[in-house]
Amino acid sequence: MTIDRITALHEAAHAVAAIRVGLVFDHVSAVPDLDLELDGELHWTDLHSSGAVEMSPESVAVVLLAGPVAEARALRRSVDYVFADDPAADDRESLASLALEEETFIAASRQALELVESEWSTIERVANALQNERKLAFEQVLDIVMECDSRGASNDLRS
Repeated sequence: MTIDRITALHEAAHAVAAIRVGLVFDHVSAVPDLDLELDGELHWTDLHSSGAVEMSPESVAVVLLAGPVAEARALRRSVDYVFADDPAADDRESLASLALEEETFIAASRQALELVESEWSTIERVANALQNERKLAFEQVLDIVMECDSRGASNDLRS
């Protein structure tokens, strides 16, 4: 599996998870930014970034964890191995900044694992689109998710 494919799956999982937990983002990218040392990134809307719209730490944790979980699934490695690797450093840092209690972290981890498993076909479709387009707006990802839902390809895991 190529690095581009792994990056696309990782970022697609973040995007699908965000939609499933009810968060809106501006766009998701699988384009490397060498200056920022990023392989890809989910970009929150200005309202989220500024703090004008609050996101629950638990929901954000699910979104942050979904990327490494999807990457682990694709590579057939443990989530711990992937999460400890350099490419997951931004996800780890963002997760640490949430200062979650242990119970909340465990619940978010379980939800991310379940979400990636049940949404795998949707994540793959978003990853395919990301590999073709390199950047997708929220609406484009939402269209793919809704199309998969209408085909019965995934389950909604909103809590």
